[in-house]
Amino acid sequence: MGIFNTYLGKSEPLSLRTALEKCVLSNSEKSKAFIYKKFYGYVMAIVIRYMKHEMEAEELANECFVKAFNKIPSFSLHEDEAVLEKTFKSWLARIAVNTSIDALRVRKQMYMLDDLPSSDTLHYSVENGSSLEYEDMLSLIRQLPDIQRSIFNLYEIEGYSHEEIGKQLQIPESTSRTYLTRAKQKLRKLYASQIGLQNLQS
Repeated sequence: MGIFNTYLGKSEPLSLRTALEKCVLSNSEKSKAFIYKKFYGYVMAIVIRYMKHEMEAEELANECFVKAFNKIPSFSLHEDEAVLEKTFKSWLARIAVNTSIDALRVRKQMYMLDDLPSSDTLHYSVENGSSLEYEDMLSLIRQLPDIQRSIFNLYEIEGYSHEEIGKQLQIPESTSRTYLTRAKQKLRKLYASQIGLQNLQS
């Protein structure tokens, strides 16, 4: 991935529009480096929600950019600069989500039933006054089984419907709903446990 470490130089600064245009017209390495540097954190934040390990997430984030650069000619450049960046980020996000799901599907672990014992499907209440930092919540989500984590992310964060999730993961809608319920129940348990530990340490 040496192309992403290209020194940007001191010539006139690139805009997103210019960088995208140069990627299409001349496959500019400088423009790719600009886009990579500008949006790496954004893509990584999406991918890390699906992967348990940071190294996996870093590899997938790089794969997302390779796919994005190959597909840039198909991306429509909006005339308004603010709208352009918003639509490009949405386009990148879709690539990141699809790449993450594909990686999990290849591993085939996410389709293995994670039959939870009844003790794991009880309702755990959480005090309204308690709170966790973003990194703590991310850590809890990573502890979910692959399929639960994927469905939770797709439904609660990406805004997919159960019908869309079913098509994406090649599972029935009812299965998507069941795993979402399990994911929320398991998160409540993990959350309550985390808050309990914090209270003990305070």
